[in-house]
Amino acid sequence: MIKYKQRQFDSLFDRGDALKLESMQFEGCTFSNCALSLTKDINLRSTVSNVDVNNCAVSGCNIGPAIFENVQVTGLSTADLLIVWGAIFNRVTLSGPIGKVKLNQYVHPVDRTEPTQGPFDEHRKKFYESIEWALDISGAEFKEFELRGIPAKLIRRDTETQVVVTRERAQKLGWEDELDPSNKLWPFMIKLFLSDGDKDMVLVAPKGAVKKKRDELIRGLQELRALGVAEPE
Repeated sequence: MIKYKQRQFDSLFDRGDALKLESMQFEGCTFSNCALSLTKDINLRSTVSNVDVNNCAVSGCNIGPAIFENVQVTGLSTADLLIVWGAIFNRVTLSGPIGKVKLNQYVHPVDRTEPTQGPFDEHRKKFYESIEWALDISGAEFKEFELRGIPAKLIRRDTETQVVVTRERAQKLGWEDELDPSNKLWPFMIKLFLSDGDKDMVLVAPKGAVKKKRDELIRGLQELRALGVAEPE
């Protein structure tokens, strides 16, 4: 295994290079203005496998539709929101203090046309039908986190702060009228979910956020469970 410790990586760009990053360990490293697997061609996506990332930091970085397999991320600082565009995951664990992360099902910020997005959606569906589990976030303490495009049954969760909402439950009438007025974020997220085609989604209260915000969002999830919008655990 190749090991990097306390290294600074600046302005490294992978634009459809179909890289294979394997058997690597990063300890206390910083990534600034880097990009991985920025491509709209499904044949040119990069693969990251058997990689450990421990207590690293990212700033101004972008991740496109890479394939991540057997990856461990323990502690990750983000200077801004780290958006991962259209990547797929097999046995990937996020744990410890994690900054702001969004896992997006789209492969491109603007181009969501069928010729671009369609092949990735088809492959993603088949890929997730073939694996045991995709993502373990049960031990992660996010400051902010959102994920789309991964079936809930393939996500290992902390059931107290990470809940499942199915399309069937979210489409029931009347539950929004019963919410506490302070519960604003979760119904907004559910509306976005209903505008897409996924069967279910996972809502994640950020355990790494300030206590007031964290507790308020956890209460909101508990309210969704009480109203039958979120799955009981």
